[in-house]
Amino acid sequence: MMKAHRKVVNMKEASTQASRDRSSSAQGAPGSSSIAILAQLTESDFATNYRDAMRPVLLRGGCATWTACRRWSPQYFDQVAGSLTVPVKTLNSGDIKVSSWRLAEYVRLIMEQPPREDEVPSNAGAIPYCHDIPLLGLVETLAADCQPFPAELLSPWYRQHWWRYSQFFMGPAGTITPLHFDSLLSHNLFFQIYGTKTFTIIPSTQADLCGRRGWRWFDVDPEQPDYVRFPQYRDATPAVITVSAGDMLYMPPGTLHHVRSLSASISFNIDWHNEQSVLDALAQPPDEIPTEVKYYNAITALAVIAKIPEAITFPLYRPYLSYVS
Repeated sequence: MMKAHRKVVNMKEASTQASRDRSSSAQGAPGSSSIAILAQLTESDFATNYRDAMRPVLLRGGCATWTACRRWSPQYFDQVAGSLTVPVKTLNSGDIKVSSWRLAEYVRLIMEQPPREDEVPSNAGAIPYCHDIPLLGLVETLAADCQPFPAELLSPWYRQHWWRYSQFFMGPAGTITPLHFDSLLSHNLFFQIYGTKTFTIIPSTQADLCGRRGWRWFDVDPEQPDYVRFPQYRDATPAVITVSAGDMLYMPPGTLHHVRSLSASISFNIDWHNEQSVLDALAQPPDEIPTEVKYYNAITALAVIAKIPEAITFPLYRPYLSYVS
């Protein structure tokens, strides 16, 4: 597939502007890191210029031809999986509360929430969020709606049953995932199916500017940064990018990202390793990385590097898909 169009978003934007105009391109200084926005992308271009170069990229319309983008909605999941009991997370004052909901009940909550497109609610974190659940692995027929899936972008271990490794997100407008990086320091392919989100993306090299808390969470709010508490954040180069239905976003290992749903939203992602990324993750200082993360990365190394069959490794890896850090 040949590239038809390229646009570059520089990794610098005043955070006050981010809250006023989430859909605008980020403006930056010459030489800063960048996010490419493409209309088409070849496997070799992805591997060379983005995965191996550790550069994020947005493929505009990358999954727009999927049946999922025409079919999936909160009401659709009520029909096909409404009786399922799923974990729902509520974030309040930095604490995560996990409760069990029937999916049909959660869909009703989504439909009752008012639109928040132009509003930044102070209690947004308290909105219950159906977040990081392995729904496609539980309802495997959903994978047929996601064709043609770009499995060639993933390492071989993930390709045959890619949906087993996916994590699903559905929620009303206003749901937020605070600034963080992905637990395993893995590559991230993200697919927006329904609705719109904004991502604030910060390079992994700037983690020390963002008020790190624990292994992977950060106390800076990129939408309303507290420069008195975090004066060093003035040196960060965040990019704010809108991800709409049909878009695919790639983020390299360790990329910090803050995510807000601008509307009712459905999406999923796959955290995946290649040989280099899993070796880099295993090389992290042992006193910093949680025991569970070490374990799941070790299992992944057996699969990706040692080529232990999926039938052996996936049952050991499966609990990661419901892991709450």
